[in-house]
Amino acid sequence: MENDTRGLVTREEAALAFADSREKLLAVLADDHLNMEALSDLEIFELFWATELFPIYSQKSPHTKRAYKQDLDYVLRFFVTKTEGVKRLTILNLHEYLKDVHDQYAPRTVKRRNAMLRRFLRFLHVNDYHARDLSLQVKDQMKPEPLRREIDFDEMEAIALAFRHTVKQKKNRELLQLRNETMGYLLLTTGMRASELLALQFSHVHETHSMNYIEFKGKREKWRRIPLTQKSIHLIQRLKELMQIEDVRNPYLCFNIKAKDVSISYEALRLIAQSASSQLTSQNTSPHWFRRSFITKLLVNNLSLYEVMNISGHESINTTNNYLQDLKKGSISSLPFE
Repeated sequence: MENDTRGLVTREEAALAFADSREKLLAVLADDHLNMEALSDLEIFELFWATELFPIYSQKSPHTKRAYKQDLDYVLRFFVTKTEGVKRLTILNLHEYLKDVHDQYAPRTVKRRNAMLRRFLRFLHVNDYHARDLSLQVKDQMKPEPLRREIDFDEMEAIALAFRHTVKQKKNRELLQLRNETMGYLLLTTGMRASELLALQFSHVHETHSMNYIEFKGKREKWRRIPLTQKSIHLIQRLKELMQIEDVRNPYLCFNIKAKDVSISYEALRLIAQSASSQLTSQNTSPHWFRRSFITKLLVNNLSLYEVMNISGHESINTTNNYLQDLKKGSISSLPFE
């Protein structure tokens, strides 16, 4: 439990985090001590959300917020469907939970969902709802990492091209198709993180006699310079010209058509990638998969670990080496960039 953050949320802020404002919950918050005996299981979960998770959750990125919600929802559904309630929870119930999570999910998700359950059980014990600290029973079970999906470069290129075909609205249709095509091609050929692409502005694009490149602050405020292909420059120039023609004023390449001076959200980019992927494959392709494909391709083409680390913006060469070790487990042929 992160005690240093719990005290930062006010009673009013916590109340706003509830699904609705119930008098019993507000009365519990008003007391010096959380007395949960009169609350239903759902109300206990709402109280846990407001007092334990909300102060931390509110500071997180959209991606992390979504993971928090999914993990807490999984724990809640387990209690509702497979136990006799929060008060009557048994160690056998916890063992069943651990087995279910272990059998269904990848190690990273298992670790997250176990951590959410531990946090909830610790919350119950600290506030005297459970006499025993059942959180001690929730331990991460060892499970081998699954083999990663083999990277098919032709498939990734096809998905990137399909970005333009995900536009459904008629207004500004040509402009949005070109925006999506540019986003997909940049993901494919630069290895940018999704957050970096969404923060990319036209002013970050540079053309010189010797090379074309983008230069920007990436993760941890670290400056990065990434070369651009001639096709990337062509797409960016066309996009800029069409925005001027249609009087869309926005500094971001991934511009939000409905809001001035902001880019689209990560969730919007994720849905575009998912929609493009579903047209061509049964696999779910996230924006990060393009970055993984790009880095792997550099290694396949025999660039040194140090060069790949600098281009990808990895802080540690160990991170880059992990990609190389994954490569050695598979068989991926060398394919040059166009």
